[in-house]
Amino acid sequence: MNKTLLSIFAAGALLADELSSEHLMIEAITVSASPIHEHDAFDVPAQIDALERDDIIAKSTSSLGAILEDIPGVNNLSTGSQAGKPVIRGMNGERVKILSNGNATDFQTYGIRHISNTEPFLAERIEVIRGAQGVLYGSDALGGVVNLLSPELLYAKEGESEVRGDVLGEYHTNNDERFGGVKIQAASGKLGVNAGFTKRKAGNLHTPTSDTWALGSPTTPGTLPRFAGELPYTDFETTSVLAAIGYTDDWGNVSLQHTYWQSYQNYLGHGSAPSYNAVASAGQDLSNNETQLRGEFLAGEWIVKPTVSRTLNRRKAATNVPYESMNASNIDLDIEVDRLDAKLALVHPQIGIFDGEIGIEGYDKEQNVRAGHLVPDADETGQSIYLFEEADLERWVLQWGLRYDTRDIEAKETAEGNRRFSAMGGSIGATYKIDPRWNVAVNISRGFRAPSIFELYADGVHGGVQAYQTGNPDLGEETTLGGDLSLRYKDETTKASFTLYRTYIDDYIYLANTGYYRNTAGVRFTSAGTGRMAEMTNRQTDARMQGIEFAFETRPCDALRFDGAFEIIEGKDTANDRDLTMMPANNMRLGLHYNLGTFGNVKNNTASVHLKAVDDQQAAGAHEPFAQYNTMPFGSADTAGYVLWGIGYESDVSMMDRTARLGIRVDNLFDTEYRDFLDTYKGYALGTGRNVSFSLRIPF
Repeated sequence: MNKTLLSIFAAGALLADELSSEHLMIEAITVSASPIHEHDAFDVPAQIDALERDDIIAKSTSSLGAILEDIPGVNNLSTGSQAGKPVIRGMNGERVKILSNGNATDFQTYGIRHISNTEPFLAERIEVIRGAQGVLYGSDALGGVVNLLSPELLYAKEGESEVRGDVLGEYHTNNDERFGGVKIQAASGKLGVNAGFTKRKAGNLHTPTSDTWALGSPTTPGTLPRFAGELPYTDFETTSVLAAIGYTDDWGNVSLQHTYWQSYQNYLGHGSAPSYNAVASAGQDLSNNETQLRGEFLAGEWIVKPTVSRTLNRRKAATNVPYESMNASNIDLDIEVDRLDAKLALVHPQIGIFDGEIGIEGYDKEQNVRAGHLVPDADETGQSIYLFEEADLERWVLQWGLRYDTRDIEAKETAEGNRRFSAMGGSIGATYKIDPRWNVAVNISRGFRAPSIFELYADGVHGGVQAYQTGNPDLGEETTLGGDLSLRYKDETTKASFTLYRTYIDDYIYLANTGYYRNTAGVRFTSAGTGRMAEMTNRQTDARMQGIEFAFETRPCDALRFDGAFEIIEGKDTANDRDLTMMPANNMRLGLHYNLGTFGNVKNNTASVHLKAVDDQQAAGAHEPFAQYNTMPFGSADTAGYVLWGIGYESDVSMMDRTARLGIRVDNLFDTEYRDFLDTYKGYALGTGRNVSFSLRIPF
């Protein structure tokens, strides 16, 4: 792997030396993570990355985790190609907060395979904040925050109008995936309207061709996967719609937005011994309706920002039944979550050297179980108050804040059904500008997370982990104390950052194998057998996360660009002196992009080569999810290191009075056989094989 990287760097250096010495400037990335001012990400204390519209489209996927995994410190907890959740600094699920325009989403994220109810194409940008940011975002933001921002509403001068938008089409060869989408922004004077629609449909996923385990095959664990080639029950289809309207005037602005998201998903599982035949571990019918009403009003030197949002999320699942065959008689899980959030923020004028915002938030969540008993009916409410302050001085940017949260959970028809959690959190950070090119940033933060309804009270078959899962009503809240230190560099042609971080977590909640087995009726056994599955439950320990992140981008000349990143990460169960479960492997990526120039009406022809190198990783022990595959006759919970190569080509094609953006991308170019440690199929199937993606975007 080292020789490969040296060869790429050497080739790039020789090529750069032969090209023009005229340099293009590295673009500044403006982020909105501070509620007070917009900043270049280079200047703020927090570790922030942002993906713009072109970056999102170039990834050509509906998987949020796959879109974000090139960011240092971010990995993809995946299941095939359709399901991917971001893992930030080793934390996932309930510890990573997914926001929609700054509002909390609620997609029943407790399941490893539960995907976020968002269509990335409808987002104008995605901001990722690494590290605890609970002061602004509350509980569940221990690992970081992912904020999907919709296109801003357009406004025009009085008596004038404007319309613009994008049409996008995609095709992916691996799973015969087709995608079509359109976004429109329109304005008539002070009135603005946004609209969007997408449809995505895919067949079964394909892995590289490989021998597979069958009766009579070698029984050494990990030697053969159970499934390879075409993986049955990996198809899906998703539809999403966005509509927004807003009005602006001298007094401020107000807007109303509604998004609808519907997805049908299949997931491959396996049956019992001796054949371990392919089954649809969980066919799913998922839907989400989200309505946001927000305003920003000027009140003298103050700004008043009220927000109200309502989310209605529904999850239907059928064990061993694909979604195409689901009906009212075979659905064994139907959960509906109705959530109302409200926030009032007041931005105050400068007091001394600080500008700031004070806010109060609250939410009310009602969970109704229409079918099944994996979780109980429950009500959950939360309240919080926070203060955030910022000083932007000549060479310093200072940020600090405090927050107090309470959360009440009332689970119905359970013996221990009422729990209350509360905590104080805070953060302080500073950036010091050493000179115009160098700065150093430091953050110290204390975070808080209350256990979820599912972690407390789950009891039933959970197809997402191929296990019988139980909750733990005695769980306490998690609290963290952590910090990071970053050295950054930026000039007209290069930007880079090197970050060290460490976080201590008290009462860390993790999902573990108990060593027992259960059947679908819930009867417990001490050994495996036909019709029995591993029993898993939630436990707590003290933990430590620490790591190193490095990222760079450089343009040695106007035609050539390099970018890359690496991550070294360690998660430790300090109470038991062992590794934490579900930890990403150390990894690295590298990309080379070369602009070939213009050929007639085809401009900005850019060829690229990219690679991803991932280290080997072992399960923390028999208690880790999927560790049972280290003792089965096929598959593996441990994974070997691997390198994946890819190539791409993009160009702008002039067509009449429009310029279309054409993209071709090949992932896993050499159809390499591999298993990723954070792929939930790793125990019984290989990772995704070669995939050729085509995209065409036409702006108007």
